[in-house]
Amino acid sequence: MYTMREAAAVVRELRDERGWTQAQLAERARVSRSFVADVEAGKASVEASKVFDLWQALGFEVALRARDTGDVRW
Repeated sequence: MYTMREAAAVVRELRDERGWTQAQLAERARVSRSFVADVEAGKASVEASKVFDLWQALGFEVALRARDTGDVRW
């Protein structure tokens, strides 16, 4: 992912796949429903640490991958 809009689409897709409402994801991630709505809207100024909380609540870890070599860092 390169932009917050791309991240937003993934969050929404994963939430929808699980059949969760924004409120349910917010509860699991311990953030507000309005924060989930801001993320899904692609708002660029959301707090990064809370976005990581969303990924964890959705069952994902975040790794960094080098564009040039493909090496992954945890």
